[in-house]
This record gives sequence, C-alpha cells and structure tokens, in this order.
Amino acid sequence: MTKYEYIAKLEKLLAHMPTQERRDALEYYVEYFDAAGPDHEAETAEKLGDPETVAAKILEGAGLSGNADGDSASGAAQPPSDAADGGNPADGPVTRTGLQGPGLLVLFVVILLLVALALALSAAATGFRGFGRDKEITVTASEQVVSDTPAALADSTPAPAAQDTATPAPAADASAPASTNVSADTQAPSDWETTYPAAITEVDLELSQMNLVVMVDDTVSAVTLRGTGVADSALRVDQQEMDRENKLDARLSADQGSTASLTLVLPANNMPRRLEFKLTGGSATLPDLTLDELEVDSVGAAVTVGRITARKVDLQEEGNGTVSADAITADEVSLDAKRGTVEAAQVSVNRQLDVEAEGGNVTATLQGRADAFRLEAENKGGTLNVNGESLTGEVRRQGSGSASIEAECQSGTITLGFSG
Repeated sequence: MTKYEYIAKLEKLLAHMPTQERRDALEYYVEYFDAAGPDHEAETAEKLGDPETVAAKILEGAGLSGNADGDSASGAAQPPSDAADGGNPADGPVTRTGLQGPGLLVLFVVILLLVALALALSAAATGFRGFGRDKEITVTASEQVVSDTPAALADSTPAPAAQDTATPAPAADASAPASTNVSADTQAPSDWETTYPAAITEVDLELSQMNLVVMVDDTVSAVTLRGTGVADSALRVDQQEMDRENKLDARLSADQGSTASLTLVLPANNMPRRLEFKLTGGSATLPDLTLDELEVDSVGAAVTVGRITARKVDLQEEGNGTVSADAITADEVSLDAKRGTVEAAQVSVNRQLDVEAEGGNVTATLQGRADAFRLEAENKGGTLNVNGESLTGEVRRQGSGSASIEAECQSGTITLGFSG
C-alpha cells in the first residue's frame, strides 16, 4: 500500500474526530512515511499495520469508540512487537494527543478558569491604581500643600474655623517703586509721584507704549517721576545702579494704545549730566536742555526735542517713528535713521557729525558754510544730497574748518543743508 492510499484510508476512518486533532494525527503518519522514503512505503505501511487498526487506536485514545465502518477496536490487529518499548509508530499520535476526550475537556476547563482568574486579578490591580491616581489628582486640583503633620493626625484634627474678627493685614503701599526705598506720595494706583535721591546724576528710562513728558522745574530739588494711567507697581528700578552709580535706571510698560503717561521732572538747579531714553511706541516731548549727554533711541515713537546744548547728542530711529529736534549745539552729533525719520533744524557741530540712513530719512541743517567741513561720504544705493549736490559712490573733500561730516547712505535718504 502506498503512502497516499494509506493516508487517504486513515483520514476516512478518522472522519468522526475533530478537524484539528485529525490533522495532527494524519500529519504524524505523513512524516513517518516521508522519513522512511518513497522506496519503503509498502514496508512502512506493513509495519504500521492496516489503517483500521491504527484508526481504532487513535479513536480509542480520543475517547471515541469504533471507526467509520463501525468496526470495534478489539477485533483489530495488534501493532508490531516493538510497540512495547515505545517504538511503534502507531502509538505516536496517541502519545502526542494523550490529553484528548475527557482529559482534553478537563484541561480546557482548567485553562478557562486560569484565564478568568488572571483577568479578575488584572482588573482589581487596575482599579487600585486608578483609585490612587484619583486621590492624587484631587489633591493637586485643590492645590493642597503637603505638610509634615502625620496623615492620621491631619484626618482626626479638624481645621480651626476662620475668625471673623481677625485683623486684616495692612495694605501694601502702592506708591513705592518695586526695587527702591525712596519716599513717594500716592493719590491712586494710576496717579502717583516718586522722588528720588538728590544725588542722581544719570537717568536711563526704557519705556514701552508710554507718553513721556520731560520738564525742568526750579521748585524741585531732586529727580521726580509722576505716573498717570499706569500703576507704579509696574515701574522697575535698578536699585544697585542707583546705589553704586547714582543712576536712575527704570523700566515701565503699558498696553498698546493706552493713554498712560509718565512725567520726568528734572531739578533746574541740580540737572543730571546724562539722559538716555529708549522708547518703543508711544511719544516723548523733551524741552530745552543743557547737559553733558543726551541719547534718544526710538522704535516707532513720535519724539520732539527742544533746543539742546550738550557735549554729545545721539538721535536714532529704528522703526517707523519720527525724532525731531529744534536745535542742537554739541561737540559730537549722531543722526541715525535705520527706518523712519530723524530731523534736526539747526545743528551746530564743533567736532564731528555722523549721519547714517540705512533705510530711513535724515534731514539736517548745519550752521556754517559747506566748504568749512571736511566731508567723507558714501552712497551705497540711496539718495545723498549735500548742499544741493547729489552724491554717488565715495566722496572725500577737505574743509577749511576743524569740524567734519561722515555720511553713509545705504537705501535711505540723507539731505544736508547749510545756513552759512
């Protein structure tokens, strides 16, 4: 009998078995035939015994009596003599599927119970972790602070009731700057005045969206700030600069479009030698001033300056704002328009005038004759006009006086006139 005939007949005899078990049994015998080789199929079939005998043994091991033909296993031939030592291939599938029939059912039930137990334990563990997490979230949401008090004591000791008669804490003095110890008079959060030490020699204000007014008053003896429409708590003062350098270094910002204003009052008889303003948006108005140095750095602000007499004056516009001065008399003057406009109606320079227009417009009228100034100019692509003459490229000219002009025009416009 060939392998295929044997397997086909065996499969028919095992038709009553569950599909998977039948396939396992057949696969075992197919592998046995393959191991013996195609030249020994008849010998292998003879050694295994007739299919009826093998099927009967397999069905008996699976708890199924008889076979497809209704034959009893008792009438089947016995397997070869080597079955005693376990070498009978007919016992193979019985051994491999030993837990079949009732035994297999018991095993299946046990496995189901184990799986159910594992799922129950897992669900319990998850619920426990969730309980702990819920507790943690509750504490965080209520912003409770963990103290050193034992939990048991905390749970058993009720918190004392709030006293209705408790004396309220005194209100903070809203008039004093956040980082200074100077005196102040405060009428309201948006209407305040702060006077600083008389020793102040420099003032550096950095303001955003503020309307600044600078005034000189001979009735005050020290630098004073007055705020309107903005709380004085928003003012930031560098106390170290004040203590070490006698410098009022302050920062103040307001919302865009607000009407907040700041007034800087300068004592006429104790004028600071240096003023510096960094302005972003808003506006600024400066009166006539006589001092050592003035610097205005604007980013989109509208700045008007009176008549300035100083050693050094620096006016710069970096945004789309305007900085305009009525008159400047100084040793050194710098007019710089990265954007926007810088204007100076009357400029008297003793030493040097630096003019630069990166992308903005600079217009100035100098006191004196054009040929009295030594000129170094470079036009890189903008418009450079000196005393009515349009200049391109690099230009160098000698002057009859000691003062000089250095002008650099990139893509902006520089217009220099002379009134000599």
